[in-house]
Amino acid sequence: MYRTMLDNGHAPSHVLKVHRILSRALKIAHRRRIIGENVATLVDPPSVDETEANPFTTEQAKAFLQAAAKRPTFMRWCVGVGMGFRQGETLGLRWTYVDFEAELFHPKWQLQRLTWRHGCADAHACGERLHRFEPCPPDCRTHKNYKRGCPKPCPKDCRRHATACPDRKGGGLVFTRPKTKKSTNPVPIPPPFIPYLHAHKEQQEEMRATAGDSWQEFDALFTRPDGRPLDPRADWAEFKELLEEAGITDRRLYDGSRHTAGTILNELGVDMPTITEILRHTQISQTRRYVKGRSHLSKDAMRRMGDHFMPASEAAPEPVTETRTETADRRAARAQRRRRIR
Repeated sequence: MYRTMLDNGHAPSHVLKVHRILSRALKIAHRRRIIGENVATLVDPPSVDETEANPFTTEQAKAFLQAAAKRPTFMRWCVGVGMGFRQGETLGLRWTYVDFEAELFHPKWQLQRLTWRHGCADAHACGERLHRFEPCPPDCRTHKNYKRGCPKPCPKDCRRHATACPDRKGGGLVFTRPKTKKSTNPVPIPPPFIPYLHAHKEQQEEMRATAGDSWQEFDALFTRPDGRPLDPRADWAEFKELLEEAGITDRRLYDGSRHTAGTILNELGVDMPTITEILRHTQISQTRRYVKGRSHLSKDAMRRMGDHFMPASEAAPEPVTETRTETADRRAARAQRRRRIR
């Protein structure tokens, strides 16, 4: 089964998740004496190489925010880079859950794009005009502007293309609850951010007045000109543009926000339990994977370790050469002879 999933284009991480879910289900069934053995333990799932974090340095983070300061979405990037919010949590922030008096964010919602599902009776027939069963030629010009390349051919019993279904349901941009209970914990807002938040709110009021009747109220902090929440795809594209403007090498959005916040907090001397609380991780081991060590911090730590164990070094005596020693002896001997003569 795992081999078939990999051949069909599923990522090893996806297959590993399927293995864990299946193994857990079979473990419970074995505990309840429904089955005689958990066969999932007899199979080795595919190994997954963990992607190494590539956060901003402090200088890169400042350059990135300087580039973002020229755009109306400046505060969105301050929250992402400076506070370590996930993309969905940032775009899902609402003014109702901003406590200016206590200077707290309450991330109760996140913005997610859910996959559309067919609402018709025959999903295969519904998407018939969009089915493509043959792969694209090597010199395909139809999808030359696709960032992910040509789409894969459809399977014979394809039930996809629900976006074109007239009765589609359950998809699009929706507000959902965060992934864990701890993700909803309040996060302190840095005091320097407060004036910028007030200015951002005034800017949004001007946008609402300009839009007039076309404004759609979602109470979101970061919106499009018509009041709708920012599209995650457009948000990702803007991140790439800001990287280029700031002269920073390409990296993931997660590296430039969540990993950067954790790493810079660590460089500022914040202890790991506090970083875990700020990033709202369930376990501290998860935070350690987010925080990337810096070479200069390691060198400074080992310097302090050496100073702690080794005695303070005294000033080295001036090296004595054979010529200077010989000359000194002769001068002393001559002075002694002169005293005897007198």
